[in-house]
Amino acid sequence: MGVRKPLHPQQRGSKKAYLAPACFTMNKDNKYMFLKVLKGVKFPDGYASNISRHVHLKERSIWGLKSHDSHILMQQLLPIAARRTLPKNVVEVLIELANFFRQLCSKVNMPSDLENIKDRIVLTICHLEKIFPLSFFNVMEHLPIHLPEEALVAGAIQFRWMYPIERYLLTLKRYVRNRARPEASIAKGYLMEECMNFCARYLNEAETKSNRPCRNDDGGSDFGRPLGKGVKIRLDDVTWVQAHRYVLVNMDVVTPFRNQHLEMLEDEMPRRTTHYIQKVHNETFHTWFKNYVTTQRRTSNMVFSEEIISLANGPDEFARKFKGYFVNGFRFRTKKYENHRTTQNSGVVLKANTMSYASVRDQNPRSGDVTFHGVLTDIVEIRYTNTLKFVLFKCDWVDSLVGVKEDEFKFTLVNFNHLLYKENGIGDEPFILAQQARQVCYVQDPLDSDWHVVLTMTVRDLFDMYSKDSSRTPTAVPQVELYASQQLDETIYLHDKDVNWVRQGVEGTVVETDGVENLVEMEESD
Repeated sequence: MGVRKPLHPQQRGSKKAYLAPACFTMNKDNKYMFLKVLKGVKFPDGYASNISRHVHLKERSIWGLKSHDSHILMQQLLPIAARRTLPKNVVEVLIELANFFRQLCSKVNMPSDLENIKDRIVLTICHLEKIFPLSFFNVMEHLPIHLPEEALVAGAIQFRWMYPIERYLLTLKRYVRNRARPEASIAKGYLMEECMNFCARYLNEAETKSNRPCRNDDGGSDFGRPLGKGVKIRLDDVTWVQAHRYVLVNMDVVTPFRNQHLEMLEDEMPRRTTHYIQKVHNETFHTWFKNYVTTQRRTSNMVFSEEIISLANGPDEFARKFKGYFVNGFRFRTKKYENHRTTQNSGVVLKANTMSYASVRDQNPRSGDVTFHGVLTDIVEIRYTNTLKFVLFKCDWVDSLVGVKEDEFKFTLVNFNHLLYKENGIGDEPFILAQQARQVCYVQDPLDSDWHVVLTMTVRDLFDMYSKDSSRTPTAVPQVELYASQQLDETIYLHDKDVNWVRQGVEGTVVETDGVENLVEMEESD
């Protein structure tokens, strides 16, 4: 056909031909780096199986993956592992392909989402055809073009794909006890299963496999539930102030008092910058709040609610510490507790509305959403009264200025050597409320071990009835967090000179030939 001439065999000598490496070719070092990422990955509990068991660095191979493992590999791990081992043009197309399947397999899809990936997949397939051999493409590689159309007509694909059927066929096979009578064994096992299901639904108060709680059951409460009974600890002075101050900041009933204290500081320090006044306000408000409530009750007989009085007095110096916690559909564990486990449940992300200052002398701060990434170190329950308790997550937060960056493929990377708080000072804010936490997963970069790629986790067993669609509310959370769409060239070139077919820096292969005739046959077979 005369296409992709840079990849044609090049005759060297009378009986040798040189095969140039294609742009997607990996050498031994590239393969080792690719597998190293998969070998070291740890997902949250219940999100995926231990994929590292199926990765063999010595043989440079992967085998034994189950269907769900292949989904995780295709939708999330393939772009991360390939970003350091393949050229940019190849990685961009793989990211687009992963985004397509990740959006298609999400639990909730709006028509606008499916229309978008329907238009993008055509462009993605065209770019794949420019990179991979023509013999790679058959009906299966063409099938993704029709999948969004089917989803638009028939709905979510989870109700139409083959995996539940395959799992149920395995269940029927397990009913077989007498191999000479497989049909009778399956019928008897099925009848027994139906009887057990009837009894389980009749005795609905007893826990059975048909009504057991979900894996990460948070008790049906917005505040979650702890993992275990915990241990009683005594808070030091610094931790007590940090926890108490954060609770006061996030209580709506305290907002009028915070505004009053801030106005008082502005009147007392008219020459000070806004940044300095805000700093003093955060450090002294809890003391002023307690003195103000006590003084007003004693001198003017002002009436405050029991909640305000309890918050002003502060929490008990004794608290309860847990090693794990269920909240928002996630299971969290402290970093210390999971050091020797094959799962990762300590990644925390918080999107908070904060005041940003250009400098210390900035008089016009801007309010906006800032995303903070961290690792969970402690889970503490503080008690104001027997009915007024708060569970706080203490985290090591990464400095967003120097510890967070975005690579050329729009992946977010964090560096835990650049922490926001290092001295554990009284003015630090390491705590957040448990119900504010969302879970992320960190995958180590194979070239620079200090940097980690951030993967946003979705809630297990729950359906988010909102989407990224602009017609929904502004606070709606997308069901699936996609990578930023790569800016693929929308003009599909047809000339070989417009594409880098051969990969630079990788050795090709020299093969034995018997002359020009065999060389021509090799070209035709390619």
